[in-house]
Amino acid sequence: MSNRPIVLLLTNMDDSGLRLVREAADVRMVDPKDRAAVEAGAKDADAIITRTAGKIDVEVLDWAPKLRVIGRHGVGVDHIDVPAATARGIQVLSTPGANTQDVVEHVVAMMIGLSKHFQILIPELKAGNYAARTSMRGREIQGRTLGIIGFGRIGKRLGETCRLGFGMRVLYHDVVEAPEEAALRAGAVRVGFEELLHQADYVSLHVPLDESTRGMIDRVALANIKKGCVLVNTSRGPVVDEEAVADALDAGLLWGYGADVFEVEPPPPDHPLIGRRDVLATPHSAAQTEEGLRNMATMVARDVLDVLAGRQPANPVNDPIEVERIRAESGKAPLYH
Repeated sequence: MSNRPIVLLLTNMDDSGLRLVREAADVRMVDPKDRAAVEAGAKDADAIITRTAGKIDVEVLDWAPKLRVIGRHGVGVDHIDVPAATARGIQVLSTPGANTQDVVEHVVAMMIGLSKHFQILIPELKAGNYAARTSMRGREIQGRTLGIIGFGRIGKRLGETCRLGFGMRVLYHDVVEAPEEAALRAGAVRVGFEELLHQADYVSLHVPLDESTRGMIDRVALANIKKGCVLVNTSRGPVVDEEAVADALDAGLLWGYGADVFEVEPPPPDHPLIGRRDVLATPHSAAQTEEGLRNMATMVARDVLDVLAGRQPANPVNDPIEVERIRAESGKAPLYH
């Protein structure tokens, strides 16, 4: 019988990370949407690696009495019950920064694509309507105002990219003021939420999903947004009221909407935004690049294996000291040497 730890994979991984895990652990892979398979796989699991499909909720945690660590192949952890994991002395990890450049490039592509009506003109050309080229006017993003809501790693890189690449004026809104050096690199000025909406020609969302951000772009916010604004959401779908966005597009308040995320994923066939001529939508694919997938896979693999080997991880979501305290109080063996 193997003494190697068991890692339950609820996602495919780039070979660069998968090789690392297989060298040090026994790997089991199951479909995260198959709860019976997850239950069977979790019973002996020392670690779980997950992406976006399938919730790691209290039920899953109760199925996994040996579980020591949950690795998030990506950044957002809204589908993982982090407090419940912490209460059980389970370390949670993520891969911050692994896909920063991917998301920034995706946002810029959406800003340009919507500004030049790519989502309209490409299908028209495919249909043989070459004359569509003169049917509408686009606009440049050069020199316009970009508003960034959530000025973390991605927000900072986006601001710097748009300032240096397109001479954009950059505003940001965040509950925490950015370090002066980071703000200077992006030429970014911190403003209030309403002021940003009033002034920005382009608004890009980069906030985690929690109770303070859920539905933050609602009808009230959209009623105050600068007319002709392009709104882009690559953070989490529920940050935006999608019905309200559809109504704002109908009313001509928004020039267009770019979305890589949706309130329900996969989105239903009758989604109010997908297929509209003023919407550029992609299927949560911003990080689906060779570089992004490799970065996420190797980062989560190394951190999970560090925890299993008794070493503190580089990218903890919950506090390792708190996790150890809870384990000690509950009589569990410590994670870290």
